[in-house]
Amino acid sequence: MDLTDIDNWDTAALDGLVAELNGRFTSVIDADAMLRKVAATPGWKGEGATAAGGSFRSVSTSLNDEAAALGAASELARQTSTAVGELKSALTLLRADASDADMVIHPPPTVDDVSQMDMTGEEPTEREKTKQHLMIRARALVVQAEDIDNDTATVLRKIVAGEIAYPEFGSLTEAFESGRAGASLTAPTWPNMDKKSPEEIDAWWRALPEAQKQQMIAEHPGLIGNLDGVDASSRDVANRIALAAQTQRVEAELAALDRAYIGARGQYALASRLAAKREELDGLRAINTALGGDYRVDQNDTGAQAFLLTFQPDGKETKAAVAVGNPDRARHVSVTVPGVNTEAKSIGTMTSEAGALRRETLGILASTGGEGEAVSTVAWIGYDTPDVNDGAPWEALGDGKAKAGADSLADFTRSLGLTSDHPEDEQHLVLNGHSYGSTTASLALQGGAHEYVDDTVFYGSPGVYANTSSQLGLEYGHAYLMNDPDDRWINLAASEGVHGSNPFASDFIQLSTEERTTADNVHRDGVDSHGQYSRAQEDQGIPGTRENPLRVSGYNLAAILAGRPELADRAE
Repeated sequence: MDLTDIDNWDTAALDGLVAELNGRFTSVIDADAMLRKVAATPGWKGEGATAAGGSFRSVSTSLNDEAAALGAASELARQTSTAVGELKSALTLLRADASDADMVIHPPPTVDDVSQMDMTGEEPTEREKTKQHLMIRARALVVQAEDIDNDTATVLRKIVAGEIAYPEFGSLTEAFESGRAGASLTAPTWPNMDKKSPEEIDAWWRALPEAQKQQMIAEHPGLIGNLDGVDASSRDVANRIALAAQTQRVEAELAALDRAYIGARGQYALASRLAAKREELDGLRAINTALGGDYRVDQNDTGAQAFLLTFQPDGKETKAAVAVGNPDRARHVSVTVPGVNTEAKSIGTMTSEAGALRRETLGILASTGGEGEAVSTVAWIGYDTPDVNDGAPWEALGDGKAKAGADSLADFTRSLGLTSDHPEDEQHLVLNGHSYGSTTASLALQGGAHEYVDDTVFYGSPGVYANTSSQLGLEYGHAYLMNDPDDRWINLAASEGVHGSNPFASDFIQLSTEERTTADNVHRDGVDSHGQYSRAQEDQGIPGTRENPLRVSGYNLAAILAGRPELADRAE
């Protein structure tokens, strides 16, 4: 199929077919009523009556089968009309977007740039990027059209072959509804869907009718929840389904291991498996607890819901990403990447810190003319961090874990840019990297994340394999470094070039971590240890508020996220 086929699809004819099939079903009901009336003729007895009764039952069965077939055909036509209508609307929007960009889309599809303007600097690259994105969207519509066509053909073949029948001796209405239930369009499939780019997934997902989106979420939650390019709300629903199922599964496995361990009188191998399974369950419960946290600024804050954007229980460690606030609706979005020894059990602490950063950022916005601008802060444990406590300290000295995580992180940040409700030039996306996470974040920026990221802050950083903002794909003045002088081991690693050239010799803007009164007239503590950069000053009270403010380093993170970098304290 191509775009011409989508144009030529006649939804009015499909709607007319639905009405015609429903009318035919009414005729079947009338015929059945007449047969039943004849069969119940008073005083008719004997062999003739018996034979007639058998004949009427046979005809009734045939009518039931016809009712089932009519139900299937009617529902198929209705769903196809709805799906095609949405497809046509998506194609109309695509052509309008192309026209706005001085481009034209032709079947099967191709995209032509018809602009007559002279282009300089980055303009040719940006126009080619726009052209490619339009092409991806057009191809996604063709994929969806082919899926609808294949589904329709499959159901029609079943109807013609008599495979949609109603063998039970029930009412015609039951037969009709039974046929309808067996004629739904299937959840759309796309070979190697998990290998597609965020741009391809975004275009494909937007082309799907809402009913098929819900079907995909219900049938494939583990896939949809982790597809970069799917909107945050859909990912959250899918991942919560997958989390509940995985928790139930691990609880059952743990109970079975407990029984086996007791029966085997404590075998060492079983004890090891038991400990690993308990650890896995602890991680799952930590994610669930984080999702139920209260991250509001106050009781009037309605935008502090938690969203589970990533949930991958397979692999060495469970991976998860939790957003505080919907990142698709937020004007300001941050993603924080952690360093060594971070695992699923850490998601509670990270999400709490994300909530505090959001509160602090909203406070800055409210006092600087940005009240009403939404903020979302994401805690991203989407990679296997180096585990220096597991007898493998060399993992933190190499870049293997960072490179593996950078690929996933680049796709994740591009997804946030694609699914945002805000135009690309209005969304403000910040990538924060702590410790080894700064190395991962830097490699992600160099691997494509810079397309949507506006600012980056590296803190407690051992090195980032870059010493200029341009190497990260960012403009000068949009890359920041924040290392406390007392963070000795990290600073030693940075100065020795463990992860590239010394970041202190870079053109990154260096921010303060020292105790001081910040621009909002709040006296804040400095950083005393490697883990304090994003934490509040006290262990009690709501972090990120006037009663329990973030440290100077946390305030700096909030100022950058709020788009108020002039408020951040520079290092002296």
